[in-house]
This record gives sequence, structure tokens and C-alpha cells, in this order.
Amino acid sequence: MYALTNKSILSMAIAMAVSTSAYANDNEIEEITVTAKPTSYANNVIEPAMLDQQTTVSSVLSVIDNLPGISINEGDAFGGDDWSTTITMRGFSIDSNQQQLGMTVDGIPNGGSNYGGGAKANRYLDTENLATVEVGQGTSDIRSASLEALGGTFNFVSKAPNLDSSTTFAYTSGSHDATRFYVKHETGTLFDNTQAYVSYSQTDTSRWIGSGSNGGKDNQHAELKFVTTLADLTITGRLSYDDVSETNYNSVSLAQFEQTPEWDQLTWNWTGVPHYDQMFAEGWGTLRENTLAYLKFEYALSPTSLITVSPYYHKNSGRGDWIPPYLTTPVDENGNPTTEGGTNAGSYGFVDSAGNALAPNEGCTASLSWPWESGPGLNPACYDDTAIPVMSYRHTHYKKDRIGVTANYQATFGMHDIEAGFWYEQSDRDESRDWHKVINASIYHHFDSTPYWTQYKNTFETDTLKWYAQDSMALGDFTLNVGVKKYLVDIEKYDHYQNATTAKVNSDSDVLFSGGILYQLNNSTELFTSYSENFAAIKDGVLERDSSDLSAIEAETAENIDLGVRYQNNALNLTATAYSIEFDNRITFIAPGSDTGGIDYTIGTNGSYLNVGGIESQGLELSASYMLSPQWSVYSSYTNNDSEYKGDAPGFEAGEKVIDSVDDLFVLSTDYFSGDFRFGLSAKYTGERGEVDGYTVVDLNAGYATDINAGPFKAIDVAFVVYNVTDKSYLAGGTGNGSTYFIGAPRTAALTLSATF
Repeated sequence: MYALTNKSILSMAIAMAVSTSAYANDNEIEEITVTAKPTSYANNVIEPAMLDQQTTVSSVLSVIDNLPGISINEGDAFGGDDWSTTITMRGFSIDSNQQQLGMTVDGIPNGGSNYGGGAKANRYLDTENLATVEVGQGTSDIRSASLEALGGTFNFVSKAPNLDSSTTFAYTSGSHDATRFYVKHETGTLFDNTQAYVSYSQTDTSRWIGSGSNGGKDNQHAELKFVTTLADLTITGRLSYDDVSETNYNSVSLAQFEQTPEWDQLTWNWTGVPHYDQMFAEGWGTLRENTLAYLKFEYALSPTSLITVSPYYHKNSGRGDWIPPYLTTPVDENGNPTTEGGTNAGSYGFVDSAGNALAPNEGCTASLSWPWESGPGLNPACYDDTAIPVMSYRHTHYKKDRIGVTANYQATFGMHDIEAGFWYEQSDRDESRDWHKVINASIYHHFDSTPYWTQYKNTFETDTLKWYAQDSMALGDFTLNVGVKKYLVDIEKYDHYQNATTAKVNSDSDVLFSGGILYQLNNSTELFTSYSENFAAIKDGVLERDSSDLSAIEAETAENIDLGVRYQNNALNLTATAYSIEFDNRITFIAPGSDTGGIDYTIGTNGSYLNVGGIESQGLELSASYMLSPQWSVYSSYTNNDSEYKGDAPGFEAGEKVIDSVDDLFVLSTDYFSGDFRFGLSAKYTGERGEVDGYTVVDLNAGYATDINAGPFKAIDVAFVVYNVTDKSYLAGGTGNGSTYFIGAPRTAALTLSATF
């Protein structure tokens, strides 16, 4: 075990790295036509047409939206804002408040999907470099390396390099000032045993809401991958780099949406009144850099046994920006002014010419009503004309370094297919928050680069070890799967201002059992059932809140049962799955002052986390794909889900519907290919969520692709995509609190021209 925990050894290995396993060459991708793997639990992959349904400007997350049970909602028209991205599946969610679904890239853990230091698959993978996505609904693959896999997993698989050399250039232009440049060079075969590619993209969009100083997305992304074959050893390397600046979207209440359905309450004109300008869109931003590098060594020990070892390294850094309409008064534990640590003794919105804080004029009670009641302290009418408005620019800095390794052994012994392995990772996450003075709040939010207060500075160290073993036994027409896994997770918080470890928690799981039966009824039909115990470790964010009683918090667990049938012939694929889930020990954050209006920008380490009972979910998932002809296919999926809280906790009373869960999802799409031309139409219905109406969004795609082999040209491709063809107005993803939602994007189009040389 020492070799696994020695950072220097891992670092030397990872310094050589640039990728993970090959999934399929380009000419193999089109062969992925099934919607489910022959496993004993619900497991789907995207169909090739689902890639054509998305423009390359869009986030790679959007390609799985039509699979059964899944709802992907992104506040930005092209998915250019992680803050407003929500994912739900079977009553489990990824949003700004909860991370209950696991995510990996080529089997490598993503490092969490939360906003503060997390990184979803869109930070690691361009759409052009995606081969497929493997989805485990409810029951995850036993080897999945995730601490968030309560309700299933997503594994995004990158393309393998081509055997032939080529260079592809692509340009995209679309709605909301969208532009994208993409270039990819395939080396072809080098040294008789190696294939590689390198790609780069630059993507720019504007927020679809508003105009003028409204922000948007500026994203640079690069990838490199190689595959080398040496006798019984295959080495795959992959490196991805992503640098993005995103202006956020704001969530709105149902009443706000009904009043102004095309406005998220953020503004795009600077007024010089801080109470209004706290809603200035360009002040709500996310900046992130992500670098992920890994190697994958696959060694055939024998014709029936394979060992795979994948060391990896991930570095994440960035910050989140907000513009509070006041300055704070930080003091230490003795009440003396301080610039580091301590607490806020009070806030003020106006100063005199010497910079001294002012109080509102005596007897003035006037208040600004938007975006919420300001009170007299932030209302210019309560001050003399000589009073100077002030603001802060609050930066929350995030940094994460992960180093780890996954290892897997597979072997066949008679009727037994044995699989065993482990995942080890050490993660250090730094988080600090500093406050900067806006130089002149009446003009703009330009700020002093030296902070006047660094509120906190903490480091969270997480050590993770997972081991697993599984036996798949072939018993005639029956296949029996039996597996066990266990997580060993230790988390510590180091407070740099106290120079001490101030909190630690052990988040080990029990030994978790999984089992399933697959029965091959005939050549075209199989029946399956499975049971699995899933686990999500306590997040390091729980340790941020000093008032949390760590001794009383238990890790989240879930028990999942699947019962289903799959049918497949030359033209038709059908899958039906019934499921039942028991989710226990749900962890929720209770913020101080959460019952008051507005935003408490000074919340740093206040508030607490606690277990609030659990969730019961039952449902049915159906999917079907049918080839009407060699050129024409139809795909459909339907999900009925019923998720209710159990236990009695304030805001989460037993029997109430789970916040943001959708009872009904229905997808119908068709794709037609005629020679070099293609056309597709897709419609998705999302049912009601509490008082929020259901909605249907229709998307269209068309394209032309051909090999020309004329002069320097090898092939060209023209792709046209229109989202929300009917320009439907709707509320999309929720924020997990049941009261605010992100507005769905309007009709959006993009055209991509590609040429391969």
C-alpha cells in the first residue's frame, strides 16, 4: 500500500500521462446502436443520433438528456454556466445544493460535481471528442470511482485516435453572439504502434437575457490523447485543459417568472446605486481552470485475464464573484479591527469624503423595494447629497489538487468472471474568501486588487480508499452477479488563521452488497433484477460550518432495486425497468437568516448541516428505438417517477414531493439519413414540479457530410441545430430549495462548418 500513497512515485507516473482508455475509433462509433448493456441493472448508452442533436457549442452534458429518467437543465442556451446547471435522475440531483449522482471521464473520477471546487464532465471533454456516455440508472457499475453515486453514475467516454492522419477545422456561429473555433490533428499511426490526436477550441457566447454589459462565456479548451500497443500491454494517455470565465444566471420565483418571463432579475446597465447594482450581471461570475492528466496501463496476463492500472492527477483553480452593496467592518475575537479572519461587526452603504461610515439621516425610513427591501441604510434618499455610496467585490477562491490511482483485475475461471480492484485518492481543497473595495461605486465595479478583509482561509484534505470484488457466474441461461464494496474516507479541515486542524470526520461505509440475476429467455429477450447498496460520503463542505455537529451526521446511503426486461432484434430495441429506492440520512444545509429576504453575503462559516430523514422513490422507465427503414429511425423514452420525503424535518415533511423531482418525462425523436444528408426532430415533455407547469421543448437538427478527396480536402460537414423551435417560455432546473428556478432559454440556433484535410 505504500506505493499507492507515495505522492512522488505517483507524480512521476502522471508526469508521463496524457489519457485513459480507448473506447472506439471514429469508424466504430456509428456501430453503437443499442440503448442498454446486457447487465442485471438498468444501464443505458447514448445512441449515435443523440450526438447529431447537439451543436458543438453546447455542453457535453446535454447529450444524455433524452435517456430515460434523466433531466438536464442549463440556464444558459448553450450550457455556458455551471452555476445554473441542474441534473436529476430518479429523484436524485446535482445542483448548487446537492450532489447525489456520480460522474467519471473514461472511468477517472471527476473530483465532485459541486460548484465550489468541483468539475463536471464539460470541463474535461469537448463534444467533438466524445464517443459515448454510459449511464447507470440507480445502480452504478461496481468499479465506479465516485463519492457521490447515490442515485447512479455517468461515465463520459472519449474517442480513440484514428488510424489515419488528418486535420479538421471547424467554425460555429449561432444565436446570442455564439462563435466557436475548433481544430483537431490526428497523427495517424506512428512507430507502427501508436495513434494520437490533439485538439483546441475557443468558445464565446453572450448571456441570452438582456443586452449591453451582460457578460457571457469565454472558454479555451485543449485535449491530447494517445494509444500505444506493445505486445500484451496497451498504454493510453490523455490530457485535458480547460480555462473558462462564465457570467452566471440568477434563479427566480414563480411569481417573478410570471411577471417577467424573459428576465432573471440581473441587470446590464450600471446605475450608480449599489442596492440596484448588486444585481449587475457581470458581477456574478465563475472563473475556473481545470487540468486532468492520466495514464491507463492494460496488461493481458493471459488470454483470460487482464489487469488495468490508471494513475491520474487533477488540478482545479478559480473563483466565484459577487458584488455586495456595502462594506463590512471585520473585527477579531477581542473586537479590534482586523484584515484576516474574525467576524463582521456591521456593514455600511455610505461614507463621507474622508471614508468614514455614515448612518442614515435620523427619522428616515424610506426603503428601495427592488430586488428586495433595502431599508434606510442602503437607500440614497436617507443620506445627504455629499454621501458617497460604497460597494464590495467579494471573491471566493477555490483550489483543488487530486492525485490518485484506479486498479482493476478481470479474469475468467470456468463459469466465473471475476472482477476486483481498488480506487485510492488524496485530495487537498483550498477555499478562501476575500473582500475588495469597489473604487468608485457610482461609476463601475472596478476594485482595489488588495483585499480589505480575508474572511477565511481553509484547507480540506480528503483521503479515499475504495475496494471492491464481484463474481459473475454463468449458469446456463442464468447469469448471477454477486459483489461487495467498501469506502474508507477521512476528511480534515485545517484553519490557516487558527493554525490548527479544527474539524475531522470519518465517513467510512459499511461493506456494501450488490447482486443481480440475468435470465436469457430467448435469443432476443432477457429478464433482469438487481439489488444494490449505494453510498455518498460526507462532503468536505460540511466541515466549513463550525456549528455543524459532526458526531451526529451520518453518511448518505441508498438501497436500489431494479426489475426489468430487454428485447432486441434487427430493427427494434425495447427496455422496461421498474425500480424502488430507499434513500437514508439525507444531508441538508440550514443557513442562518434563511427566512429573511435578500442575500446574506457575509455568510462564511455560519449555518449548519444535518441529516433530515430520507427519500422514497418508485418508478418506471421505458425506452424504445425502431428502424423504420435503413434510413429512418424512431426513438422514444418515458419515465414515471414518484419521489417523497420520509421522516419529519422542517421543510422536508414525510409524504411531501421531493423538491425539483419530475413525475413524468416523455421523449419522442426521429432521425432520417439519405445519402450524405441527415435530418432529426426531437421533442421532450417535462412534467409538473409542484406549482411549476410542465413544458415541451422541440429541437431540430440537419446536416450534410461527405467524403470528397479533392485536392487537400478529405471531407466536409455542415451541421445546423435549432433548440426550442417553438420558442417555448418555461421554468427549467430548480435550485434545490423548492422556491426558485432558472428560466429556460428561448429559441436558439447554431451552424457549424467543418473541413477535414
